[in-house]
Amino acid sequence: MDGVLVDSFDCWWKLLNSTLVGQGKPPLSRDEFLETWGQDVEADRRRFFPDWTTERLIEHYTRELPRFERWIRAEPEAPEVLKELKASGRVVAVASNSPIAMVERLLGQALLRADVDYAAGVDLVANGKPEPDLIEYVLRESGLGPSECCFVGDSEYDAMAARAAGVLFIGYRRPGDVRIESLNELPGLMAPLGES
Repeated sequence: MDGVLVDSFDCWWKLLNSTLVGQGKPPLSRDEFLETWGQDVEADRRRFFPDWTTERLIEHYTRELPRFERWIRAEPEAPEVLKELKASGRVVAVASNSPIAMVERLLGQALLRADVDYAAGVDLVANGKPEPDLIEYVLRESGLGPSECCFVGDSEYDAMAARAAGVLFIGYRRPGDVRIESLNELPGLMAPLGES
């Protein structure tokens, strides 16, 4: 979701920095935040808030997110591409290292939720990416097998999760089993691959 369908980088950067400053810690520069981009909430907790529980951090992020929503927007190509995938009979799912309430809120804020069949957040599984749990959750919910799916992602965490789940990884502006530079490439790519 983040970085592929939804541009929420500034939202998360500002939310994390607000939390850090609120705890008397220095804020991160954009480059410092980029190094952590895509990690799950547990990794945030270990790195930045070791005295907190994961549940406390999820509750905090969920409560504070509305203050930073103005920095969320759909990636420009996402609405049209999701509609095209849905119109062609594809199953569309989101597997995110964000908690499910935030996934739903971010998709809703970006006006993308109507074209997503299944959404999974990190608090629905034992482990976030790079473990395969989120992808496996979506596979169970959808009734599809690994060979029927592909996973589009923009981070090493995404690539590792896809490999661990045994699904084709499409790298969005990064290396993968297949690489795309634009979401507009995705519908045309799906037909010859026969992917769901």
